[in-house]
Amino acid sequence: MATKPCVYVFMGEDDTAIREEVAKLARKLGDPATAEMNTTRLEPGANLDALRRAALAAPFLAERRLVIAQQTAKTYNATEPRGRFLEFLNEVPDSTALVLIEPAGLEDRHWLMKWADAAEGRAFVRGFNLPEGAQLASWLIQRAKELGGELQPQAAAALAQLQATDKASAEQELHKLLAYANYGRPVTIADVQLLSLPSGEHGDFFALADALSASNGTRAMQALLPLLEERDLILLYFSMVGHFRALLQSRDLLDAGQGEADIAKQLGMHPYRAKKMAAQARLFSLQSLERIYARLLEYDEQIKTGEIEPRLAMQTFVAELSLQAA
Repeated sequence: MATKPCVYVFMGEDDTAIREEVAKLARKLGDPATAEMNTTRLEPGANLDALRRAALAAPFLAERRLVIAQQTAKTYNATEPRGRFLEFLNEVPDSTALVLIEPAGLEDRHWLMKWADAAEGRAFVRGFNLPEGAQLASWLIQRAKELGGELQPQAAAALAQLQATDKASAEQELHKLLAYANYGRPVTIADVQLLSLPSGEHGDFFALADALSASNGTRAMQALLPLLEERDLILLYFSMVGHFRALLQSRDLLDAGQGEADIAKQLGMHPYRAKKMAAQARLFSLQSLERIYARLLEYDEQIKTGEIEPRLAMQTFVAELSLQAA
């Protein structure tokens, strides 16, 4: 039996975590130059001859070699190549760490999982599922510490809600929030509400406001309804308030002769978001945005006192404004 695994099966959609785990294996090969000399990365669909040559080669000035292959379960799924591939797996020497990266999880009855189960100590299997909800929030808190900052638990929960399972986007937002706080104070839920937009949905609030500016009630409701189904309603409402507050502030700066760079600087926004905010703010008058924001604050008070549910508040808000000219 091998003293350490020869074949590592890393599967799942969390590419970031998989890369980190592969990097850990690479660091065990020695200094970066030695590790690079002893690492082979194969493209998806690599033929068995190339895989065999890489895996059976002796390490150079290191204890082991690292060979990384992708999507082998798909490449060798047919009966004949599968048989040859499994024979090869049994030949992988102790001096090689062969990492098989599978983008999707494999069920226990999959042929590769059956081989790994029978291979005992020769194989190591680990799933890398994307964190979500409380798991993503916990990861964000820990990641903030690693980056030299601090993320308050409520802020982490809000950011996790906005980003769903998009870990990469969540980390990008985290970097932005930590920079906004200048790494000198904890990032708060107010920061998240002001600066962050939902992952993959960066156009949702912009699409909603665009429709409202055009008094297009149908399009506004079409932009709102998917959000009502996908997001926590309280956090969604806070995000909506934050978006229109930022529009109001942007319109005020524009009227004072300021530009997109000033909006980005004074509101602590990413330049791309500041550009979109400026463009959208120009669709509204300052007076109309003041009325909108005041109405949102009225609903906010009613939500907090239990007079109205968040869903009904948002639907009523959109219905009211879509009937008025911006």
